Amino acid sequence: MVVPSTTTPARQDTVALLLPPPPPGGGAIPTVDMSAPRGRVALSQQVAQACAEQGFFRAVNHGVPPASPAARLDAATSAFFALAAHEKQRAGPPNPLGYGCRSIGFNGDVGELEYLLLNANPAAVAHRATSIDTNDPSRFSSVVNEYVEAVKQLACDILDLLGEGLGLKDPGFFSKLITETDSDSLLRINHYPPSCTTHKLDHDDQCKLKRIARTKAGNGGNPTAVGGRIGFGEHSDPQILSLLRANDIDGLQVLLPDVDGKEGWVQVPADPSAFFVNVGDLLQVVTSVNLKEEQTALDIIA
Repeated sequence: MVVPSTTTPARQDTVALLLPPPPPGGGAIPTVDMSAPRGRVALSQQVAQACAEQGFFRAVNHGVPPASPAARLDAATSAFFALAAHEKQRAGPPNPLGYGCRSIGFNGDVGELEYLLLNANPAAVAHRATSIDTNDPSRFSSVVNEYVEAVKQLACDILDLLGEGLGLKDPGFFSKLITETDSDSLLRINHYPPSCTTHKLDHDDQCKLKRIARTKAGNGGNPTAVGGRIGFGEHSDPQILSLLRANDIDGLQVLLPDVDGKEGWVQVPADPSAFFVNVGDLLQVVTSVNLKEEQTALDIIA
């Protein structure tokens, strides 16, 4: 999920991709209606096809109400990111879990990022909540656990449908990987502040980005490709499945084949009511079929 900054118009100032605009005629992003209007068999086949051919799809009518628990998580994390830097630092530094704020990097990535990375286990959430919501840790724990359970159920449904669509003897094989008690499922909440001077993030390297942008411009580089922009370079996700939920800000692109089989970067239209599902490296490894591991370029991630 993404928490937009409340201090600046996010669409113009806080989000921009590092990649060129996708060419017209790129691959289509499949939309999967999880309410199964054509029956479960058709739905399982559609999920398997989307995972195998694109490795990425948009899930709608997924059963996670936008008003709750998603809205409550948005409100709780927005309140946390609005705190003063020294208060947020109580939840860090990341190890790798916890609160972190840093420059994203300069190898295809650029910009400033602060985030919460939490283990989805309720006990781990409760432990971390004591430093995130010092006034009422149980309130934060309750909100996170409610959201995690709803999204984990959606992930299990998708993986079970995938198992059915692939004709596995045990269709629940994949979902068991995330329902085991020692599952290492994670919740990551990213926040992209408009500038390090506005949010006064307590890291020495937060403002290096601007100096690098000026240096590139002075050396004949394109300053608009760096300065004032936020973006992750292309990458794949290592886990089994990523479920991405964002606000109404465009920014995500995926590399998809078009009708002629040529791959191109496709803009993913922002849709706060949907979840975007990305096949991870691990799921591709454990399947006996060629599930496509999709590359993504993210400057908003759920």
